[in-house]
Parts: sequence; C-alpha cells; structure tokens
Amino acid sequence: MRIRPMKTSDIGTIRELIDICKPLDLHTPFTYWILSEYFNNTCLILEDEGAIVGYTGGLKSSSKEGVFYLWQIGLLPDYRGQGYFGLLLNRVIEEAKKTGCHYLEFSVLSDNYQSINAFSNYAKKKGLPMEKRGSLNFYDKLADEECKEDIYQILLLPLYNV
Repeated sequence: MRIRPMKTSDIGTIRELIDICKPLDLHTPFTYWILSEYFNNTCLILEDEGAIVGYTGGLKSSSKEGVFYLWQIGLLPDYRGQGYFGLLLNRVIEEAKKTGCHYLEFSVLSDNYQSINAFSNYAKKKGLPMEKRGSLNFYDKLADEECKEDIYQILLLPLYNV
C-alpha cells in the first residue's frame, strides 16, 4: 500500500472510484483537475500494487482560521474495514497540520451511518474530540432535491497523537 499525491492522470480512475462509493457525489473532471493542480498535497491516492483503491481530498479554509475541510474520502468496498480509512485520514490530517490547521471539518448525509461511525471510531481511537457542529439544509432547484447533511468537527491535537 502506498499513499501519494493526486495527479491529473488519476482523474478518470478517481471518478470511477467515487461513482462506486455512493453516496459520495461525483463531480466534473474539471473539479478534480483543479484539485490535482492546486491542492494535490491534500488530495491523496491510496494505491495497492499500482491500482487506485482509495481517495481523499480536502482544502484549507480561506475564511475560517485553522480549519481544514475534508471534501471527500472513499475506498473501494473490498478495502473497507481493514484500517485503510485511518491511513488515509492520518495522512491528510498530517498535511492539514502542516498548513496550520487545528480543526478537521466534514459533512455527511444524516443517514450515512457507515461514514459517521467510521469518523467517530477514528476520533475515539485517536483520542480526538469530535462533535456535530451543525446542519446543512437547502433545496437544489437544478437537481430538484433537498440537500441535507450534518457538519462535524474533529479537534486536531498535536501531531504525535495522530
């Protein structure tokens, strides 16, 4: 297993992975290009013998001091429950701390218990405080659907705890 920065040549495979990892939202190739060009130190790939099996991407907030927003994290189904989620999260948190971030924020669909439990178990195992910070609720007229997600925050303690 190897974790490395995302490259532009990974975009097609990442989009295929995200499409498999429902309910993650699949975004345009251009969105992933922006991430690969401008944020590849915090948009990471997990490889198994050269095959992409996991992805995580996030950005340092430009409006909230010390906050890193974890935009997406996904693993192929055969790689779940084996500790790879924690490996990816460890690495992205390490990178977030290098940019001066003290908080990791992320949003999860309210009924995505698998994802909520994965984050909660990770935080508990690492001794990192995690709390629900709020909710996001709006109507997307183009998609003709309600968007409802809960926003969580993990306090990032010193690097030696990660």
